[in-house]
Amino acid sequence: MQITAAIFAAAAMASLADAHGYFVTPKARQPGPVFQAKCGMQAYYQMSGDINGNVQGLTQTVKGQSDYNPAQCNLWKCKGMKYQDNTANIQKYTPGESVAMNFRIRAPHTGSANVSIIDLSTPHGTVLGSPLISWSVYASTATSIPASEENFSVTMPTNLGSKCAAKGACAIQMYWDAPSVQQTYESCIDFTLSAAAGKREEMGRVHGRDFGVRAEGVEE
Repeated sequence: MQITAAIFAAAAMASLADAHGYFVTPKARQPGPVFQAKCGMQAYYQMSGDINGNVQGLTQTVKGQSDYNPAQCNLWKCKGMKYQDNTANIQKYTPGESVAMNFRIRAPHTGSANVSIIDLSTPHGTVLGSPLISWSVYASTATSIPASEENFSVTMPTNLGSKCAAKGACAIQMYWDAPSVQQTYESCIDFTLSAAAGKREEMGRVHGRDFGVRAEGVEE
């Protein structure tokens, strides 16, 4: 048991050296017992030790682990973090509301990023509508990090109808991709959005990330 604990601790420490970024406010999804059951103990210890790491690193961590269930873990949606572990942190928003956000960049890697609303009923979180905010160049290593890349506000859409009215229907996801280091970082905030009267529902669009190789499975 002590040897196993030491291995898990080492995995967590390795993730600390590979830290990147995550939503601080509003509070983003955290690992819990459902994440542990579906993604495995090593993934749970790694994310509990430091949640900022990249998706590709997690895929290497879980590879070959007997307690990893790819059909239910789904690391390419919210980095595998589960709604069921985060029901105490559901935000309530209204159409047109401005929401202040803080995304802490722990280690910059030049890439692009966007904050979008995703449909949680789809395998990899289909993006609904246009990004709430986006950056063609994000967390550049060539310059200091602008304050606007860590502290910003987004306006909740007015054209989603009742699509995100129910708990567990949608999430706000930060998607930061850094091709130069072949790493991707995801962070999700659970929320509900009250329906805007007289507005039609907008269908989800395909996100650029959906064309890459992804783990199989649909989150519950």
